[in-house]
Amino acid sequence: MEAARRTLHVSTRQFALSPAEWATTAVAAGASTTAYLVNGYPYLARGVVGDLLGLVVLASGGVLLRARMRHEALFCLGLIVAVLLLDLAWPLRVSEPVWWALFATGLAGYVALRRRLCASR
Repeated sequence: MEAARRTLHVSTRQFALSPAEWATTAVAAGASTTAYLVNGYPYLARGVVGDLLGLVVLASGGVLLRARMRHEALFCLGLIVAVLLLDLAWPLRVSEPVWWALFATGLAGYVALRRRLCASR
């Protein structure tokens, strides 16, 4: 008897998250929230930069594949970790509300693109 083959799909046209995506989103959100509560502003600045880089990569991949990438939050968390590992001494001194506004704007733009990608079947 042949073993069932499982295929890993890196993109989908489904707007809703799968159960596995909900799980990785919860892990990423929990890790990022904890890091922010423990480290404050230094994490926020680098976290937003990592998130924005992640959203740009996800949007680019989505446009190329004409579908959204899966496990988006986990991917963005990976880029936040990469930014943190670079340990750059950035002169990124802007207020926390500005960082939150940048994050919200980037996320809103990505969600709008994601909605279009998932609607164009």
